[in-house]
Amino acid sequence: MEAAIAIPAAMLLILVAVQVCLWAYASTLVQAAATRGDEVACVEGGSLPSGIAAARMDLAITASGVVKSPSVQASFIPGDDVLVRVTGVAESIVPGLHLSVSAVRVGSKQEFRVAG
Repeated sequence: MEAAIAIPAAMLLILVAVQVCLWAYASTLVQAAATRGDEVACVEGGSLPSGIAAARMDLAITASGVVKSPSVQASFIPGDDVLVRVTGVAESIVPGLHLSVSAVRVGSKQEFRVAG
């Protein structure tokens, strides 16, 4: 009788632990994609579209099976800074549990300026 309660509870605990690991891994991949997008957008000659494309490519290569419904946005913010935001949902193995992942990266646009 005790096994009828203990075994399903242990299995649920294992599933939740694996789900947390998948969420953490997806978070890491989303952060890496945001970093890559920021780096590409901020370099001399870089642009917002090139940063978005780099982040999407990074997600496609590394996170296609782990991050579902990825979204990449980039914008300029005051002070010549670039903001890259990557969001998605971690793969779910626990039915009904959908954990979102997101990362924001802000960097300064790199460019040469002529002193006046």
